[in-house]
Amino acid sequence: MKVTEQPLWIATKDLHHACEQHVVGIAMASGAPSRVWYAKWLRALYQIHSTIDDSHPETIRRTERLLKDLQDIGIETEDLVEASEYCATLNNEKAIAGAAYVLTGAHLMGGEILRRRLHEYYPTKHLEWDDRKEALGVLSTLRSRTDINEEARNCFQALLYVMDEIAYSEPENTLPLQDDTV
Repeated sequence: MKVTEQPLWIATKDLHHACEQHVVGIAMASGAPSRVWYAKWLRALYQIHSTIDDSHPETIRRTERLLKDLQDIGIETEDLVEASEYCATLNNEKAIAGAAYVLTGAHLMGGEILRRRLHEYYPTKHLEWDDRKEALGVLSTLRSRTDINEEARNCFQALLYVMDEIAYSEPENTLPLQDDTV
């Protein structure tokens, strides 16, 4: 069966798993990424959400919350090249919907676990929901689409590239669990 004929979650399963198994994904899931890595991750999410949020209901928009998290972490970061390159491809409804599916799913599902692990030492406003049930409804609508498999895969692939940029642009002394400022 072609990727375009599979249910969305099956069509993206391999890349979703690759993100979870990436060194940055593992560090995030541990609840103890370096603060620099976390700040860069927030910056990349901010870049992407700044591009897609106006196309979606207020309930799933994260731009303002990500900006607050960036301010609260207190680490200045530049825009990430990989996130900027991906944002340049978000120029049609299907690409934007694919990104919204991936990010909304991540923020709602894994994000709830991540928020509990991180909230004591890291800002997590972007993982909080005014109406979680309504956001889940939007996610369900996105998940039921059969025409955005490639676009969702593109988002996961872009996130892998972002993770590579984060992981391999920092000196070794900022690797996760070695940053004693947490």
